[in-house]
Amino acid sequence: MTKGQKMILRVGVAVAGALALLLLLVGVVVPAAARAYCRLDYIEFIRSCSEQNELDPYFVCGVIFTESKFKPDAESKPGARGLMQVMPATGAEIAAVLGEEYDPDMLFDPETSIRYGTCYLRMQMDRFDDNPAVVLAAYNAGPHRAEEWIEQYGLDSKGHIAYIPFGETDRYVDRVLLMQEVYRILYPNAFSN
Repeated sequence: MTKGQKMILRVGVAVAGALALLLLLVGVVVPAAARAYCRLDYIEFIRSCSEQNELDPYFVCGVIFTESKFKPDAESKPGARGLMQVMPATGAEIAAVLGEEYDPDMLFDPETSIRYGTCYLRMQMDRFDDNPAVVLAAYNAGPHRAEEWIEQYGLDSKGHIAYIPFGETDRYVDRVLLMQEVYRILYPNAFSN
């Protein structure tokens, strides 16, 4: 083998090694790191509550991640509680609809939080013609505000409220929809039967 051939062989081996390392990073390390950050707990509760309320479980994951990053003891400054950050007053409304006894501390229980949060999402889906973007605006800022914004600004070509005057709510809608797809990519078989 000539010196030139040896050099070509070494470069080829180096390139192949670099490609193998890149494939390992893209195929294993990056997804593992992403799954560590975007954890997925309570799969069975999410599955059953999503089915019961006719919701995409990945949509529910997007809400949970955006609301609490899957931390059951999360509590916001305004007082929203649990995985799905249900406000205590909203929790009381949901408990009444479900015909259940209610204590606001129940919202820290993962099963209750998911059950109440998905029930509330379904109520908003029914109210807003199964439009996920509008439902998310209602979930974040309240259904009365979502109705006002639709009346005042209408819907854009994607079915989103054309203008949301609350920057936090506008970002919230986009983030949940993004995280819905991230969870679908990271956990493609999580909710397969």
